[in-house]
Amino acid sequence: MKHYDAETEDLISRVRPTAEVTFTTSPQGEAILARLLELPQQPEKSFRKRRLGVVGAVAAATLAAGGATAAIGGYHAPNAPPEAMPANDMAFVCATSGMHRMGETAARVGEAPIDACRRSWSRIFSIKAPSHLYACVQRIEAIPLTGGSETSSPETRWGKLVYVIDGEQFKNAPETCGSVKMFVAPAGD
Repeated sequence: MKHYDAETEDLISRVRPTAEVTFTTSPQGEAILARLLELPQQPEKSFRKRRLGVVGAVAAATLAAGGATAAIGGYHAPNAPPEAMPANDMAFVCATSGMHRMGETAARVGEAPIDACRRSWSRIFSIKAPSHLYACVQRIEAIPLTGGSETSSPETRWGKLVYVIDGEQFKNAPETCGSVKMFVAPAGD
């Protein structure tokens, strides 16, 4: 270290603050510190807790999605019996995958519901019709109201509609109908 004469050392020491002087010992620093201490403090969140929470949420979502996919993908709906077909051949709706959106259309004379939905798909949903459409019917189990008690076995009835569903995800009728908990509609005439 260089040594200066006494006069130069005195000038340097007046310019350079001492090690003991800090911001909080100045009047401005003490005023700012007092204001900061008066503010309500947020509890300190641990980075580790947040990271574990995010990892746990991602893991739970992955397991739920995998379980749902396995449950849906593994469900092969059987074919419904002929009596499941509604008496009115106009009783059908077109539905997107998972039945998130539905729309109605009218079938032409001799036109099957799948063909009517394919023809009207772009008008109903504003997108091109999928190459895989499947007809499904809903089975409804109900306790008989006449002469039955609540403990009697349920009576099986069929819904009054045929649902023509977008089957692009599964590419076959049993898995498409099974994904929405329905049966494959019986083949019409």
